Amino acid sequence: MKKINYLKILFISIMLLFVGCNNNQTPNSPQNTIPFVTKPLPTTTLEPTLEPTPEHSEVDVIDSLISSMTLGEKVGQLFIVAFRKDEKGNNVYEINEHIKNQIEEFKIGGVILFSENIDTIDQTSSLIESMQSASKIPLFISVDEEGGRVSRLGSNPKMGITKLPSAQKIGEANDPDFAYQLGNKLGSELYTLGFNMNFAPVADVNTNPKNPVIGDRAFGSDPQKVGIMVEQIVKGIQEQDISAVLKHFPGHGDASKDSHEGAVIMEHDIERLKNVELVPFRNGISAGADAIMTAHIILPKIDSDNLPATLSKKILTGLLREELNYDGLIITDALEMNAIKKHWSCDKASVMAFKAGADVLLMPDSLEKAYNGILNAVINGDITEDTIDKSLHRILKVKYKRGILKDILE
Repeated sequence: MKKINYLKILFISIMLLFVGCNNNQTPNSPQNTIPFVTKPLPTTTLEPTLEPTPEHSEVDVIDSLISSMTLGEKVGQLFIVAFRKDEKGNNVYEINEHIKNQIEEFKIGGVILFSENIDTIDQTSSLIESMQSASKIPLFISVDEEGGRVSRLGSNPKMGITKLPSAQKIGEANDPDFAYQLGNKLGSELYTLGFNMNFAPVADVNTNPKNPVIGDRAFGSDPQKVGIMVEQIVKGIQEQDISAVLKHFPGHGDASKDSHEGAVIMEHDIERLKNVELVPFRNGISAGADAIMTAHIILPKIDSDNLPATLSKKILTGLLREELNYDGLIITDALEMNAIKKHWSCDKASVMAFKAGADVLLMPDSLEKAYNGILNAVINGDITEDTIDKSLHRILKVKYKRGILKDILE
């Protein structure tokens, strides 16, 4: 008889208790259930557009949409930004004029929500709907919901979201189906709130017990086992039309420092990466992960220019695109982190990351400076509009696949 996993039984028991508690709430309780979100139609429609029909393929529809966009609209799609605090330092729980103006002026591609944006079910759904309504092209609405200690939603009891165990605990269960079911439930709950992208799972292999930033966020120290968990979580999440984002490429698990604080250097060569760090990313890519997030780590034996992976063409284009044959979205880790902003200006870092191979620039220190940096680089010929279009095609392909564009195509 197959040995029954204790962790799995414990988690299922907690799930049943959670459901029972929810059923005891009054009908008017805002925590009683997560409402299904119906995204409103945008106030404007891009022209021309093509209906997806047997005669018009996905490529035709996306090409038609791109051809209708201005250069400014194209550049804006490259950015995912955060609105955590207002000008008075208060948490942002609803859209304000500043946010509305940022969305409309810079035509951004997406938003990431943090704990400062998440209070209740109704409030979070309303914030997402209002942001979508302000955008001409529907937004990526993303979140970091890994489980364990990185849980923007599950840590808030008012949200009624399942608090997943840490990746380490899931890895210790060593049950691929269990991992898939957890990913699937997480994806379902995110979708009902209006999210469409999750910056998870962590694909790092935790080979350094003293790692200050990964630790129990990783599924374990065995790259093969980590890869299996990553693959199943990706499948579960994306089955619910939530884009999964593998992180942090090419692997942050052996780091001894935190890139939030400053430069992180790892002395691994290509053979070490292939045998350890890259294994889970290969699994995630095979599972069809929509996106991969970069790490701000420096690998001198891979890039002798000592550039962080986020800014390194040898790593993003050479290793990820060419060696791993990955053609999905490449998203930078937050560009406001000290490993980047201590050494490069906001506009310079944005241009370098894009030229290195990133499609989406996450949380620049200044949206205005980063946006103008990319825009001016195109105008000056440092970046070609054709390169912008290639990234834009990847972005819109994911939005099309996940049903994010359906309203403007109707």
